[in-house]
Amino acid sequence: MTDPYDPPRPRDYALEEELESLREQEREGHATPKERRRAEQIERRLRVDEHGAEVRERREEDRKADGHS
Repeated sequence: MTDPYDPPRPRDYALEEELESLREQEREGHATPKERRRAEQIERRLRVDEHGAEVRERREEDRKADGHS
């Protein structure tokens, strides 16, 4: 798991801001189908990025553990 105290990457922050804006438009009832698709794409990308970071972190920990054995 990533460190919650690590600052978010600038790209992640921008995507989260865009996603929040799209969600707000949807809540207000004037999101277009294109905007809804964009929100879904951003949500998937953020999940994939988060999963990738967890995998990288796990591999790094495994390497450290193997090196100390």
